[in-house]
Amino acid sequence: MTTSPTPMSSDVLVLGSSISALMSAAWLRRSDPSLSVTVLGPPVGAEKRPVVGESTVEPAILFFRALGLGPYLDQRHELKNGLTFYHKLAPSQPEDRRYTVHMPMAPLHHTACQLHRPAFDLELGRVAAELGVRFVHGRARDIALGQGQGQGQGNHKDAEHRVEASLDGGGEASLRARFVIDATGRSRVLGRKVTSYAKPSAQRSAFWFRVRNFEALLPKLELSWRRPAEYELWKSTHHFMGENNWIWAIPMRDEQGEAVLSMGITWRPDLVDHGIRTLDDFLAHVDDEHPAIAELVRSGEVLDTNSYRNYLYEAEQVYSDEGWFLVGDAARSVDPLYSTGLSMTVIQIEQIAEIIRRRRGAGITAAQIAELEGLWTAIAEVRQADIADQYETMSDPFQACMRRYWNLSGWFNGVLPLWYAGYFNDPEAATILRRMLGKGRPATHAAWRLFASTARTLGEVEQADFDRTLDFDWMINRAFDRPVSEVGAQVGAMLQKRAHLRLNLIRLGGWRELPSQARYLARELALAKLVPLAFARNPALRRGEHEQEHEQAPATTWVGAWQPT
Repeated sequence: MTTSPTPMSSDVLVLGSSISALMSAAWLRRSDPSLSVTVLGPPVGAEKRPVVGESTVEPAILFFRALGLGPYLDQRHELKNGLTFYHKLAPSQPEDRRYTVHMPMAPLHHTACQLHRPAFDLELGRVAAELGVRFVHGRARDIALGQGQGQGQGNHKDAEHRVEASLDGGGEASLRARFVIDATGRSRVLGRKVTSYAKPSAQRSAFWFRVRNFEALLPKLELSWRRPAEYELWKSTHHFMGENNWIWAIPMRDEQGEAVLSMGITWRPDLVDHGIRTLDDFLAHVDDEHPAIAELVRSGEVLDTNSYRNYLYEAEQVYSDEGWFLVGDAARSVDPLYSTGLSMTVIQIEQIAEIIRRRRGAGITAAQIAELEGLWTAIAEVRQADIADQYETMSDPFQACMRRYWNLSGWFNGVLPLWYAGYFNDPEAATILRRMLGKGRPATHAAWRLFASTARTLGEVEQADFDRTLDFDWMINRAFDRPVSEVGAQVGAMLQKRAHLRLNLIRLGGWRELPSQARYLARELALAKLVPLAFARNPALRRGEHEQEHEQAPATTWVGAWQPT
Protein backbone atom coordinates (compact mmCIF):
# COMPACT_ATOMS: atom_id res chain seq x y z
CA MET A 1 0.00 0.00 0.00
CA THR A 2 1.43 3.38 -1.05
CA THR A 3 1.08 6.22 1.43
CA SER A 4 0.89 9.86 0.41
CA PRO A 5 3.73 12.11 1.55
CA THR A 6 2.97 14.23 4.58
CA PRO A 7 2.40 17.84 3.50
CA MET A 8 4.73 20.53 4.87
CA SER A 9 3.45 24.09 4.85
CA SER A 10 5.25 27.41 5.06
CA ASP A 11 4.66 31.01 4.10
CA VAL A 12 7.49 31.06 1.54
CA LEU A 13 9.06 28.21 -0.42
CA VAL A 14 12.40 28.94 -2.10
CA LEU A 15 13.44 26.59 -4.89
CA GLY A 16 17.21 26.08 -5.16
CA SER A 17 20.00 26.12 -2.59
CA SER A 18 22.72 28.21 -4.22
CA ILE A 19 23.56 31.83 -3.43
CA SER A 20 20.39 33.54 -4.71
CA ALA A 21 18.19 31.07 -2.84
CA LEU A 22 20.12 31.46 0.39
CA MET A 23 20.13 35.25 0.09
CA SER A 24 16.35 35.28 -0.46
CA ALA A 25 15.55 32.94 2.41
CA ALA A 26 17.89 34.60 4.91
CA TRP A 27 16.70 38.12 4.08
CA LEU A 28 13.02 37.24 4.35
CA ARG A 29 13.53 35.72 7.78
CA ARG A 30 15.64 38.68 8.90
CA SER A 31 13.07 41.17 7.62
CA ASP A 32 10.15 39.36 9.25
CA PRO A 33 10.91 36.59 11.75
CA SER A 34 7.20 35.66 11.78
CA LEU A 35 7.55 34.37 8.19
CA SER A 36 8.10 30.65 7.87
CA VAL A 37 10.59 30.04 5.04
CA THR A 38 11.58 26.71 3.50
CA VAL A 39 14.40 26.05 1.03
CA LEU A 40 14.03 23.06 -1.29
CA GLY A 41 17.22 21.96 -3.01
CA PRO A 42 20.37 19.86 -2.69
CA PRO A 43 22.45 20.30 0.46
CA VAL A 44 24.21 23.67 0.38
CA GLY A 45 27.40 23.32 -1.62
CA ALA A 46 26.28 20.09 -3.31
CA GLU A 47 24.91 21.66 -6.49
CA LYS A 48 27.29 20.97 -9.35
CA ARG A 49 27.87 24.41 -10.82
CA PRO A 50 30.92 26.03 -12.37
CA VAL A 51 33.08 27.96 -9.90
CA VAL A 52 33.82 31.51 -11.06
CA GLY A 53 34.79 33.68 -8.14
CA GLU A 54 32.27 36.35 -7.26
CA SER A 55 33.25 40.00 -7.43
CA THR A 56 30.81 42.00 -5.30
CA VAL A 57 29.92 45.69 -5.35
CA GLU A 58 28.11 47.99 -2.92
CA PRO A 59 24.52 46.67 -2.60
CA ALA A 60 25.66 43.06 -2.31
CA ILE A 61 28.36 43.70 0.28
CA LEU A 62 26.04 45.88 2.40
CA PHE A 63 23.34 43.23 2.11
CA PHE A 64 25.71 40.54 3.41
CA ARG A 65 26.94 42.76 6.20
CA ALA A 66 23.35 43.46 7.23
CA LEU A 67 22.91 39.68 7.53
CA GLY A 68 25.78 39.67 10.04
CA LEU A 69 28.43 38.29 7.67
CA GLY A 70 30.82 41.24 7.99
CA PRO A 71 33.41 39.70 10.35
CA TYR A 72 33.43 36.46 8.35
CA LEU A 73 33.90 38.30 5.05
CA ASP A 74 36.74 40.42 6.41
CA GLN A 75 38.55 37.40 7.82
CA ARG A 76 38.01 34.77 5.11
CA HIS A 77 37.62 36.54 1.77
CA GLU A 78 39.85 38.89 -0.20
CA LEU A 79 39.37 42.64 0.11
CA LYS A 80 38.26 44.37 -3.07
CA ASN A 81 39.07 48.05 -3.61
CA GLY A 82 36.67 48.55 -6.50
CA LEU A 83 37.13 47.88 -10.22
CA THR A 84 40.40 48.49 -12.07
CA PHE A 85 40.50 48.81 -15.87
CA TYR A 86 43.59 48.40 -18.06
CA HIS A 87 43.67 49.84 -21.59
CA LYS A 88 46.54 49.26 -23.99
CA LEU A 89 47.93 52.52 -25.28
CA ALA A 90 48.97 50.74 -28.48
CA PRO A 91 46.23 48.11 -28.99
CA SER A 92 47.59 46.99 -32.37
CA GLN A 93 51.02 46.15 -30.96
CA PRO A 94 50.95 43.04 -28.72
CA GLU A 95 54.56 43.47 -27.65
CA ASP A 96 53.87 46.98 -26.32
CA ARG A 97 53.11 46.56 -22.60
CA ARG A 98 52.09 50.15 -21.90
CA TYR A 99 48.69 50.37 -20.22
CA THR A 100 46.73 53.33 -18.95
CA VAL A 101 45.03 52.29 -15.70
CA HIS A 102 41.72 53.69 -14.46
CA MET A 103 40.26 53.13 -11.00
CA PRO A 104 39.25 55.09 -7.90
CA MET A 105 42.48 56.62 -6.59
CA ALA A 106 41.23 56.96 -3.01
CA PRO A 107 39.62 54.06 -1.10
CA LEU A 108 35.91 53.67 -1.60
CA HIS A 109 33.54 54.50 1.23
CA HIS A 110 32.30 50.88 1.22
CA THR A 111 34.90 48.35 0.14
CA ALA A 112 33.69 44.98 -1.10
CA CYS A 113 35.03 41.41 -1.20
CA GLN A 114 36.03 38.79 -3.75
CA LEU A 115 34.00 35.75 -2.76
CA HIS A 116 35.33 32.22 -2.89
CA ARG A 117 31.88 30.82 -3.57
CA PRO A 118 32.19 27.25 -2.22
CA ALA A 119 33.20 28.55 1.21
CA PHE A 120 30.86 31.54 1.17
CA ASP A 121 27.76 29.55 0.23
CA LEU A 122 28.30 27.21 3.18
CA GLU A 123 28.56 30.14 5.60
CA LEU A 124 25.52 31.85 4.11
CA GLY A 125 23.60 28.60 4.49
CA ARG A 126 24.64 28.44 8.14
CA VAL A 127 23.40 32.00 8.70
CA ALA A 128 20.10 31.22 6.99
CA ALA A 129 19.59 28.18 9.23
CA GLU A 130 20.46 30.25 12.28
CA LEU A 131 17.80 32.76 11.25
CA GLY A 132 15.24 29.95 11.21
CA VAL A 133 15.12 28.89 7.56
CA ARG A 134 14.06 25.24 7.16
CA PHE A 135 15.98 23.16 4.62
CA VAL A 136 14.48 20.22 2.72
CA HIS A 137 17.06 18.31 0.68
CA GLY A 138 15.49 17.28 -2.59
CA ARG A 139 14.31 18.50 -5.96
CA ALA A 140 10.96 19.71 -7.27
CA ARG A 141 9.20 16.99 -9.25
CA ASP A 142 5.93 18.75 -9.95
CA ILE A 143 4.65 22.28 -9.32
CA ALA A 144 0.98 23.25 -9.09
CA LEU A 145 0.34 26.95 -8.67
CA GLY A 146 -2.72 28.10 -6.77
CA GLN A 147 -5.15 30.51 -8.35
CA GLY A 148 -6.94 33.62 -7.16
CA GLN A 149 -4.33 35.31 -5.02
CA GLY A 150 -5.82 38.10 -2.95
CA GLN A 151 -4.50 41.62 -2.49
CA GLY A 152 -3.81 41.00 1.17
CA GLN A 153 -5.28 39.46 4.30
CA GLY A 154 -7.80 42.24 4.42
CA ASN A 155 -9.46 40.84 1.26
CA HIS A 156 -9.24 37.06 1.13
CA LYS A 157 -6.73 34.35 1.90
CA ASP A 158 -3.95 33.79 -0.62
CA ALA A 159 -4.14 30.53 -2.54
CA GLU A 160 -1.64 27.79 -1.76
CA HIS A 161 1.01 26.62 -4.19
CA ARG A 162 1.98 22.96 -4.08
CA VAL A 163 5.35 21.45 -4.94
CA GLU A 164 5.84 17.69 -5.01
CA ALA A 165 9.47 16.88 -4.27
CA SER A 166 11.74 13.86 -4.51
CA LEU A 167 13.94 13.76 -1.43
CA ASP A 168 17.67 13.10 -1.62
CA GLY A 169 17.50 10.29 0.93
CA GLY A 170 14.60 8.60 -0.83
CA GLY A 171 10.91 9.20 -0.48
CA GLU A 172 8.76 12.15 -1.37
CA ALA A 173 7.45 15.31 0.22
CA SER A 174 4.53 17.59 -0.56
CA LEU A 175 5.40 21.22 0.13
CA ARG A 176 2.79 23.95 0.30
CA ALA A 177 3.35 27.69 0.46
CA ARG A 178 1.61 30.99 -0.13
CA PHE A 179 4.64 32.35 -2.01
CA VAL A 180 7.16 30.52 -4.21
CA ILE A 181 10.54 31.93 -5.26
CA ASP A 182 12.45 30.34 -8.13
CA ALA A 183 16.16 30.69 -7.33
CA THR A 184 17.29 27.63 -9.29
CA GLY A 185 19.61 29.65 -11.52
CA ARG A 186 19.97 28.61 -15.12
CA SER A 187 17.75 25.56 -14.47
CA ARG A 188 14.74 27.91 -14.12
CA VAL A 189 12.59 25.11 -12.67
CA LEU A 190 9.54 27.31 -12.06
CA GLY A 191 10.39 30.01 -14.60
CA ARG A 192 10.06 27.65 -17.55
CA LYS A 193 6.50 26.84 -16.43
CA VAL A 194 5.19 30.34 -15.79
CA THR A 195 6.82 32.61 -18.38
CA SER A 196 8.80 32.70 -21.60
CA TYR A 197 12.44 33.67 -22.09
CA ALA A 198 13.96 35.79 -24.83
CA LYS A 199 17.55 35.63 -26.02
CA PRO A 200 19.07 39.04 -26.91
CA SER A 201 20.65 39.33 -30.34
CA ALA A 202 23.91 40.70 -28.91
CA GLN A 203 24.86 37.45 -27.22
CA ARG A 204 27.85 36.79 -25.01
CA SER A 205 30.17 33.84 -24.63
CA ALA A 206 32.70 33.24 -21.88
CA PHE A 207 35.60 30.96 -21.04
CA TRP A 208 37.20 30.93 -17.59
CA PHE A 209 39.41 29.01 -15.21
CA ARG A 210 41.20 29.21 -11.87
CA VAL A 211 44.98 29.27 -11.55
CA ARG A 212 47.34 29.14 -8.56
CA ASN A 213 51.10 29.35 -7.93
CA PHE A 214 51.39 31.98 -10.66
CA GLU A 215 53.97 34.71 -11.14
CA ALA A 216 52.94 38.28 -10.33
CA LEU A 217 51.33 40.07 -13.27
CA LEU A 218 51.51 43.80 -12.56
CA PRO A 219 55.35 44.07 -12.40
CA LYS A 220 55.44 42.84 -16.01
CA LEU A 221 53.36 45.76 -17.24
CA GLU A 222 54.30 49.40 -17.88
CA LEU A 223 51.47 51.18 -16.08
CA SER A 224 50.49 54.86 -16.15
CA TRP A 225 47.70 56.67 -14.32
CA ARG A 226 46.56 60.12 -13.30
CA ARG A 227 48.12 59.51 -9.86
CA PRO A 228 48.91 56.39 -7.82
CA ALA A 229 46.15 54.64 -5.93
CA GLU A 230 46.07 55.04 -2.15
CA TYR A 231 45.71 51.28 -1.63
CA GLU A 232 47.23 48.01 -2.84
CA LEU A 233 46.27 47.88 -6.51
CA TRP A 234 46.24 44.09 -6.73
CA LYS A 235 43.37 43.92 -4.24
CA SER A 236 40.71 44.86 -6.76
CA THR A 237 38.85 43.27 -9.66
CA HIS A 238 41.03 43.63 -12.77
CA HIS A 239 39.67 44.17 -16.30
CA PHE A 240 41.91 44.01 -19.37
CA MET A 241 40.13 45.53 -22.34
CA GLY A 242 40.59 44.09 -25.82
CA GLU A 243 39.04 44.02 -29.27
CA ASN A 244 35.37 43.08 -28.79
CA ASN A 245 36.26 41.35 -25.53
CA TRP A 246 37.48 41.85 -21.99
CA ILE A 247 39.41 39.66 -19.56
CA TRP A 248 38.82 39.51 -15.82
CA ALA A 249 41.25 38.62 -13.04
CA ILE A 250 39.81 38.16 -9.54
CA PRO A 251 42.23 37.42 -6.67
CA MET A 252 40.76 34.99 -4.14
CA ARG A 253 41.76 32.52 -1.44
CA ASP A 254 40.99 28.81 -1.87
CA GLU A 255 39.81 26.26 0.71
CA GLN A 256 43.28 26.17 2.29
CA GLY A 257 43.58 29.95 2.34
CA GLU A 258 46.10 29.98 -0.51
CA ALA A 259 46.11 32.60 -3.27
CA VAL A 260 44.13 31.61 -6.36
CA LEU A 261 43.11 33.70 -9.36
CA SER A 262 39.82 33.47 -11.21
CA MET A 263 40.49 34.50 -14.81
CA GLY A 264 38.27 34.51 -17.85
CA ILE A 265 37.30 36.20 -21.08
CA THR A 266 33.89 37.43 -22.25
CA TRP A 267 33.13 38.40 -25.84
CA ARG A 268 30.33 39.07 -28.31
CA PRO A 269 30.30 36.21 -30.83
CA ASP A 270 28.29 38.24 -33.36
CA LEU A 271 31.23 40.65 -33.66
CA VAL A 272 33.98 38.06 -33.78
CA ASP A 273 33.78 34.41 -32.78
CA HIS A 274 37.07 33.79 -30.98
CA GLY A 275 36.20 30.12 -30.74
CA ILE A 276 37.72 29.91 -27.24
CA ARG A 277 36.79 26.48 -25.93
CA THR A 278 40.05 25.28 -24.39
CA LEU A 279 42.94 26.69 -22.42
CA ASP A 280 45.12 26.48 -25.55
CA ASP A 281 42.56 28.61 -27.41
CA PHE A 282 42.67 31.18 -24.61
CA LEU A 283 46.46 31.31 -24.61
CA ALA A 284 46.59 31.69 -28.38
CA HIS A 285 44.24 34.64 -28.15
CA VAL A 286 46.01 36.48 -25.33
CA ASP A 287 49.42 35.90 -26.90
CA ASP A 288 48.21 38.28 -29.61
CA GLU A 289 46.61 40.82 -27.27
CA HIS A 290 47.95 40.64 -23.68
CA PRO A 291 51.13 38.52 -23.70
CA ALA A 292 51.79 39.18 -20.01
CA ILE A 293 48.52 37.42 -19.14
CA ALA A 294 49.59 34.40 -21.17
CA GLU A 295 52.86 34.35 -19.23
CA LEU A 296 50.97 34.44 -15.93
CA VAL A 297 48.82 31.45 -16.91
CA ARG A 298 51.78 29.41 -18.17
CA SER A 299 53.68 30.12 -14.96
CA GLY A 300 50.96 28.64 -12.75
CA GLU A 301 48.79 25.58 -12.24
CA VAL A 302 45.35 25.69 -13.86
CA LEU A 303 42.78 24.04 -11.60
CA ASP A 304 39.74 23.82 -13.90
CA THR A 305 38.18 25.29 -17.03
CA ASN A 306 34.58 26.21 -17.86
CA SER A 307 32.72 27.88 -20.69
CA TYR A 308 29.31 29.27 -21.63
CA ARG A 309 28.25 29.85 -25.24
CA ASN A 310 25.59 32.42 -26.15
CA TYR A 311 24.45 32.42 -22.54
CA LEU A 312 22.24 35.54 -22.26
CA TYR A 313 18.49 35.23 -21.69
CA GLU A 314 15.79 37.26 -19.95
CA ALA A 315 12.35 36.37 -18.58
CA GLU A 316 9.26 38.10 -19.92
CA GLN A 317 7.85 38.30 -16.37
CA VAL A 318 9.64 37.95 -13.03
CA TYR A 319 6.97 38.79 -10.40
CA SER A 320 3.31 37.77 -10.26
CA ASP A 321 0.38 38.88 -8.14
CA GLU A 322 -0.36 35.15 -7.89
CA GLY A 323 2.55 34.89 -5.48
CA TRP A 324 5.48 33.56 -7.53
CA PHE A 325 8.80 35.27 -8.18
CA LEU A 326 11.92 34.63 -10.27
CA VAL A 327 15.18 35.85 -8.77
CA GLY A 328 18.81 36.00 -9.93
CA ASP A 329 19.71 33.81 -12.89
CA ALA A 330 16.19 32.37 -12.89
CA ALA A 331 15.05 35.86 -13.98
CA ARG A 332 17.84 36.77 -16.39
CA SER A 333 21.53 36.22 -17.01
CA VAL A 334 23.87 39.20 -17.13
CA ASP A 335 27.16 40.39 -18.51
CA PRO A 336 29.52 40.60 -15.49
CA LEU A 337 31.54 43.60 -16.72
CA TYR A 338 30.62 45.81 -13.75
CA SER A 339 30.12 42.97 -11.23
CA THR A 340 26.51 43.99 -10.62
CA GLY A 341 24.86 40.55 -10.87
CA LEU A 342 24.47 39.93 -7.13
CA SER A 343 23.58 43.57 -6.53
CA MET A 344 20.70 43.37 -9.00
CA THR A 345 19.61 40.23 -7.14
CA VAL A 346 19.67 42.23 -3.89
CA ILE A 347 17.27 44.77 -5.41
CA GLN A 348 14.93 41.94 -6.38
CA ILE A 349 15.03 40.30 -2.97
CA GLU A 350 14.20 43.57 -1.22
CA GLN A 351 11.34 44.19 -3.64
CA ILE A 352 10.00 40.66 -3.07
CA ALA A 353 10.22 41.13 0.70
CA GLU A 354 8.21 44.36 0.36
CA ILE A 355 5.58 42.69 -1.85
CA ILE A 356 5.15 39.85 0.67
CA ARG A 357 5.02 42.32 3.57
CA ARG A 358 2.27 44.31 1.88
CA ARG A 359 0.44 41.18 0.77
CA ARG A 360 0.28 39.99 4.38
CA GLY A 361 -0.77 43.44 5.55
CA ALA A 362 -2.69 46.25 3.89
CA GLY A 363 -2.33 44.73 0.44
CA ILE A 364 -0.68 45.47 -2.89
CA THR A 365 -2.28 45.48 -6.33
CA ALA A 366 -1.16 43.67 -9.44
CA ALA A 367 -0.42 47.06 -11.02
CA GLN A 368 1.83 48.05 -8.12
CA ILE A 369 3.73 44.77 -8.35
CA ALA A 370 4.15 45.38 -12.09
CA GLU A 371 5.60 48.83 -11.37
CA LEU A 372 8.26 47.36 -9.08
CA GLU A 373 9.11 44.72 -11.64
CA GLY A 374 9.17 47.34 -14.38
CA LEU A 375 11.69 49.47 -12.56
CA TRP A 376 14.01 46.53 -11.84
CA THR A 377 13.73 45.41 -15.46
CA ALA A 378 14.39 48.94 -16.75
CA ILE A 379 17.55 49.29 -14.66
CA ALA A 380 18.79 45.88 -15.75
CA GLU A 381 18.01 46.54 -19.42
CA VAL A 382 19.69 49.97 -19.45
CA ARG A 383 22.87 48.57 -17.93
CA GLN A 384 22.96 45.46 -20.09
CA ALA A 385 22.18 47.32 -23.33
CA ASP A 386 24.94 49.79 -22.55
CA ILE A 387 27.45 47.00 -21.90
CA ALA A 388 26.43 45.22 -25.09
CA ASP A 389 27.14 48.35 -27.11
CA GLN A 390 30.53 48.83 -25.46
CA TYR A 391 32.09 45.76 -27.07
CA GLU A 392 32.56 47.63 -30.32
CA THR A 393 34.67 50.26 -28.54
CA MET A 394 36.53 48.19 -25.93
CA SER A 395 39.83 48.32 -27.78
CA ASP A 396 39.63 52.13 -28.08
CA PRO A 397 41.21 53.36 -24.82
CA PHE A 398 39.61 56.79 -24.85
CA GLN A 399 36.07 55.81 -25.82
CA ALA A 400 36.02 52.86 -23.44
CA CYS A 401 37.25 55.01 -20.59
CA MET A 402 34.73 57.79 -21.16
CA ARG A 403 31.89 55.28 -21.42
CA ARG A 404 32.86 53.98 -18.00
CA TYR A 405 33.08 57.47 -16.48
CA TRP A 406 29.55 58.10 -17.72
CA ASN A 407 28.15 54.78 -16.50
CA LEU A 408 29.72 54.80 -13.07
CA SER A 409 28.68 58.39 -12.42
CA GLY A 410 25.13 57.11 -12.91
CA TRP A 411 25.74 54.14 -10.62
CA PHE A 412 27.25 56.09 -7.72
CA ASN A 413 25.17 59.27 -8.00
CA GLY A 414 21.88 57.76 -9.13
CA VAL A 415 21.31 54.05 -8.65
CA LEU A 416 23.03 53.65 -5.28
CA PRO A 417 21.43 56.62 -3.46
CA LEU A 418 17.98 55.67 -4.77
CA TRP A 419 18.43 52.02 -3.82
CA TYR A 420 19.80 52.81 -0.39
CA ALA A 421 16.94 55.19 0.40
CA GLY A 422 14.33 52.54 -0.44
CA TYR A 423 12.86 54.13 -3.57
CA PHE A 424 13.11 50.89 -5.54
CA ASN A 425 10.62 49.29 -3.11
CA ASP A 426 7.98 52.02 -3.48
CA PRO A 427 5.56 51.37 -6.41
CA GLU A 428 4.59 55.04 -6.77
CA ALA A 429 8.21 56.18 -6.89
CA ALA A 430 9.06 53.29 -9.24
CA THR A 431 6.64 54.64 -11.84
CA ILE A 432 8.39 58.01 -11.93
CA LEU A 433 11.92 56.62 -11.85
CA ARG A 434 11.22 54.27 -14.75
CA ARG A 435 9.94 57.20 -16.79
CA MET A 436 13.05 59.22 -15.93
CA LEU A 437 15.29 56.36 -17.08
CA GLY A 438 13.59 56.25 -20.46
CA LYS A 439 13.79 60.01 -21.00
CA GLY A 440 17.53 60.00 -20.29
CA ARG A 441 18.46 57.59 -23.08
CA PRO A 442 18.72 60.16 -25.93
CA ALA A 443 21.19 62.23 -23.88
CA THR A 444 23.25 59.10 -23.20
CA HIS A 445 23.35 58.14 -26.88
CA ALA A 446 24.45 61.68 -27.74
CA ALA A 447 27.25 61.32 -25.19
CA TRP A 448 28.41 58.11 -26.88
CA ARG A 449 28.64 59.99 -30.18
CA LEU A 450 30.66 62.71 -28.47
CA PHE A 451 33.08 60.14 -27.01
CA ALA A 452 33.64 58.68 -30.48
CA SER A 453 34.16 62.10 -32.07
CA THR A 454 36.66 63.20 -29.39
CA ALA A 455 38.54 59.91 -29.71
CA ARG A 456 38.89 60.45 -33.49
CA THR A 457 40.16 63.99 -32.90
CA LEU A 458 42.77 62.87 -30.37
CA GLY A 459 43.97 59.88 -32.40
CA GLU A 460 46.50 57.65 -30.63
CA VAL A 461 46.33 58.73 -27.01
CA GLU A 462 48.87 58.95 -24.21
CA GLN A 463 48.33 59.23 -20.48
CA ALA A 464 48.53 63.02 -20.78
CA ASP A 465 45.32 62.99 -22.85
CA PHE A 466 43.43 61.24 -20.06
CA ASP A 467 44.87 63.71 -17.54
CA ARG A 468 43.09 66.48 -19.46
CA THR A 469 39.69 64.86 -18.81
CA LEU A 470 37.73 65.12 -15.59
CA ASP A 471 38.99 63.27 -12.53
CA PHE A 472 37.14 60.00 -12.05
CA ASP A 473 37.23 60.41 -8.26
CA TRP A 474 35.24 63.62 -8.72
CA MET A 475 32.74 61.91 -11.03
CA ILE A 476 31.66 59.30 -8.48
CA ASN A 477 29.81 59.70 -5.19
CA ARG A 478 31.41 57.56 -2.51
CA ALA A 479 29.10 58.42 0.41
CA PHE A 480 25.81 57.53 -1.25
CA ASP A 481 24.37 56.31 2.08
CA ARG A 482 23.15 59.70 3.22
CA PRO A 483 19.74 60.84 4.55
CA VAL A 484 16.77 60.42 2.25
CA SER A 485 16.37 64.20 2.13
CA GLU A 486 19.66 64.40 0.19
CA VAL A 487 18.79 61.87 -2.53
CA GLY A 488 17.44 64.49 -4.93
CA ALA A 489 20.64 66.50 -4.58
CA GLN A 490 22.74 63.42 -5.31
CA VAL A 491 20.78 62.67 -8.49
CA GLY A 492 21.08 66.34 -9.46
CA ALA A 493 24.85 66.12 -8.90
CA MET A 494 24.98 63.20 -11.35
CA LEU A 495 23.43 65.36 -14.06
CA GLN A 496 25.77 68.24 -13.28
CA LYS A 497 28.83 66.01 -13.43
CA ARG A 498 27.73 64.50 -16.71
CA ALA A 499 27.22 68.01 -18.10
CA HIS A 500 30.76 68.95 -17.02
CA LEU A 501 32.13 65.80 -18.66
CA ARG A 502 30.24 66.63 -21.86
CA LEU A 503 31.58 70.20 -21.86
CA ASN A 504 35.12 68.99 -21.11
CA LEU A 505 35.09 66.69 -24.14
CA ILE A 506 33.53 69.32 -26.40
CA ARG A 507 36.46 71.55 -25.48
CA LEU A 508 39.02 68.76 -26.07
CA GLY A 509 37.51 68.18 -29.51
CA GLY A 510 37.99 71.82 -30.50
CA TRP A 511 34.34 72.83 -29.99
CA ARG A 512 33.24 71.18 -33.25
CA GLU A 513 30.59 69.10 -31.44
CA LEU A 514 29.06 72.03 -29.56
CA PRO A 515 26.12 72.51 -31.99
CA SER A 516 25.10 68.83 -31.82
CA GLN A 517 25.59 68.61 -28.05
CA ALA A 518 24.26 71.99 -26.93
CA ARG A 519 20.67 70.95 -26.20
CA TYR A 520 21.78 67.94 -24.16
CA LEU A 521 24.26 70.06 -22.26
CA ALA A 522 21.58 72.67 -21.52
CA ARG A 523 19.11 69.97 -20.49
CA GLU A 524 21.54 68.38 -18.03
CA LEU A 525 22.42 71.72 -16.46
CA ALA A 526 18.74 72.62 -16.12
CA LEU A 527 17.74 69.23 -14.72
CA ALA A 528 20.60 69.38 -12.23
CA LYS A 529 18.66 72.25 -10.62
CA LEU A 530 15.13 70.94 -11.20
CA VAL A 531 15.49 67.32 -10.09
CA PRO A 532 16.21 68.13 -6.42
CA LEU A 533 13.10 70.32 -6.41
CA ALA A 534 11.06 67.46 -7.87
CA PHE A 535 12.20 65.13 -5.09
CA ALA A 536 11.26 67.74 -2.51
CA ARG A 537 7.83 68.58 -3.93
CA ASN A 538 6.49 65.54 -5.82
CA PRO A 539 4.24 63.53 -3.45
CA ALA A 540 5.25 60.20 -5.00
CA LEU A 541 8.95 60.92 -4.57
CA ARG A 542 8.45 62.37 -1.10
CA ARG A 543 6.57 59.19 -0.23
CA GLY A 544 9.85 57.36 -0.70
CA GLU A 545 11.08 59.19 2.40
CA HIS A 546 8.05 57.97 4.35
CA GLU A 547 8.59 54.40 3.17
CA GLN A 548 12.27 54.48 4.13
CA GLU A 549 11.65 55.81 7.61
CA HIS A 550 8.70 53.60 8.49
CA GLU A 551 8.88 50.48 6.33
CA GLN A 552 12.52 49.96 5.38
CA ALA A 553 14.03 50.28 8.85
CA PRO A 554 16.74 47.60 8.38
CA ALA A 555 18.34 49.63 5.59
CA THR A 556 18.56 52.81 7.64
CA THR A 557 20.59 51.04 10.33
CA TRP A 558 23.44 50.49 7.88
CA VAL A 559 24.49 54.13 7.98
CA GLY A 560 25.51 53.92 11.59
CA ALA A 561 26.49 50.27 11.67
CA TRP A 562 28.79 50.02 8.69
CA GLN A 563 30.86 53.20 8.53
CA PRO A 564 34.41 52.39 7.32
CA THR A 565 37.16 52.65 9.89
